[in-house]
Amino acid sequence: MKKPEGSLVKAPAFKGFEQKTVLYIPADSSARVIEKAVQKRAEKDRELPMGHLYGLRRAVVLYGCIGAPAAVLALESLISGGAEEILLLGFCGSLCRRARLLDAVIVTEALSDEGTSQHYFPERRNFSPSLGLRESLEQTVRSQGHPLLPGAVVSTDAPYRETPSWRERWLDSGADAVDMEASAVFALAEFRGIRAASLLIVSDELNELGHNRAFNHPKMPEILQEYFLPFIREKAE
Repeated sequence: MKKPEGSLVKAPAFKGFEQKTVLYIPADSSARVIEKAVQKRAEKDRELPMGHLYGLRRAVVLYGCIGAPAAVLALESLISGGAEEILLLGFCGSLCRRARLLDAVIVTEALSDEGTSQHYFPERRNFSPSLGLRESLEQTVRSQGHPLLPGAVVSTDAPYRETPSWRERWLDSGADAVDMEASAVFALAEFRGIRAASLLIVSDELNELGHNRAFNHPKMPEILQEYFLPFIREKAE
C-alpha cells in the first residue's frame, strides 16, 4: 500500500489537555445531563470555537463539536497531545425496526456518507472500531446489567437530506442507524494508529412513516446516566 502523503499543516496540541483517553460526546439531552456530570468532576476546562474541553483525572472530555469535520479538527489536536484512544459516546437515528428509541447501540461498523474520512482513506467507505476497545466498552456496559444492541451505522453530514431513497440505500448497505461522526472518527483513529470505539443511544427513528424524536423523552436522562456516566466516573477517579 502506498504511504500516505504527509500534510503541510500539523494540528497543534491543546496545552494542559495531554491525556491518553478521549471521551468524545458530541451532543447531550435537553436537560444537559452529561455536561453537568462532567462539569462536576472536571479539574479544568477550555472553550473551543465549536465545543468544550474538560480535563478529568484520567481523560479529556471533548464535549460538542457536532459532525465529522468539527470532530476530526479537535481530535487531531488531542492526538497531537498524546491521545491514544477515543470513546465516542453519542446519539443515532434508527433506520430499522430492530433498533428502537432509547436503545443502546454498540457500533460494529461505520459506513461513510460524510466528506471527512475520504481525506484519510480516499478509496474506502467502511470503517471498523478497534476490536479490543469495543470489547472493553461492551463489557463495561454489560457489567452494569444494561442491554446492548450490536449494529452498523452510516455517518452523514446532512441530516436534513435523509430522504426515503437515502434510507433504503443505506439499509441495503447494511446500516441499522445513522449518526454524524462515527465513520470519520474510526478513519482518523486508523490513520493515526490509535484506537476508537463508539456507544450510541437511539434518539430518533426514521422509517416509512416519517421521523420520531426522543431527545426530550422523560426517560432520556436516566438512560444517559446508566450508559454514559460510568465512563465519566471511571475516568474522574
